[in-house]
Amino acid sequence: MAEDVDRFAQEYIQAQKAAWERKDFSGLTALEDAAVLFQNINGTVFDGRDAHIRAIEGMQDSFHGASMTQDWQYLLGSGDVFSLAYTWTIHSAPQPLQIAGILIGRIRDHRLIEEWGANYPVAAENGR
Repeated sequence: MAEDVDRFAQEYIQAQKAAWERKDFSGLTALEDAAVLFQNINGTVFDGRDAHIRAIEGMQDSFHGASMTQDWQYLLGSGDVFSLAYTWTIHSAPQPLQIAGILIGRIRDHRLIEEWGANYPVAAENGR
């Protein structure tokens, strides 16, 4: 089972990058259960895969065409649970914005069914 969650986490990282950087949601559609529930420490809740995709699209619109890069780290996985850390950089003018975060996901049948997360803005270093 550990290999399954490890593999899922790596696939999920690639799906997140494709969605956020290229607006390609096929990976998330394949990996997220239609009824997936996302809960953020700040109280934000997205109920379902479609709500998650709409939230990503809304955030992308708020970037006003600025590109985005991501750095993800797989932290650990056990049974049906995994955790990831990430830093996103939105290359906006006059200064880039970085967002750091962590998430914990739970899977069933190689699909994400729940995700808990926390993120916060951090000062970008030298435009990275």
